Amino acid sequence: MPIPNFTSGQPEDGQSLGSSKVPIRNNLDGGFQVFSIDHQNQNAVSKQGYHTVIHQVTQGSNPPNIAGVNQIYSKVATIPPGGDTQLFTKTGNGGISQLTGNRALANGYVWCAGLLFQWGNFNPNSSTTVTFPVAFPTNIFNIQLTGSASNSSSFRAAISTGSLSTSGFTFQGSVDSHWTPIYWFAIGN
Repeated sequence: MPIPNFTSGQPEDGQSLGSSKVPIRNNLDGGFQVFSIDHQNQNAVSKQGYHTVIHQVTQGSNPPNIAGVNQIYSKVATIPPGGDTQLFTKTGNGGISQLTGNRALANGYVWCAGLLFQWGNFNPNSSTTVTFPVAFPTNIFNIQLTGSASNSSSFRAAISTGSLSTSGFTFQGSVDSHWTPIYWFAIGN
């Protein structure tokens, strides 16, 4: 953001400070106006320099590595689908993690500290395919199944290892009509 009424090069070499008082004051006042955007007012003594909000320009790509420096930036994410801006972090060694993004529904997900948590439920039969709300970009670390029964009937369940992928899994189990729904929870990145 340009500084309002900014006059470059003031005071000029050899110029007296008295004759350049107005442009210098305009430059200082304009600088304070620009600095006050997204920052606590300079008169808030206990909080000078604190941010009130941070506005970030959306990046078109990941920034270059800076050794020993962590960077937080905004870019359009592939998760959630549809291309909304989200926060990312990049380590000095080039490790990238998506920090934000969510879909808070019955079958949903949330990014938290570089991990993608997903959840949902389904009505089972002996072989039920479950598709995650969004595909895990890299890894699946854990999937948990929890049955919900209206009586004490038996429940045996497994995820078919051949069907496990970053986009979903196939439930295989011995269930009766009392086990409905079955809840699932998955962690990955």
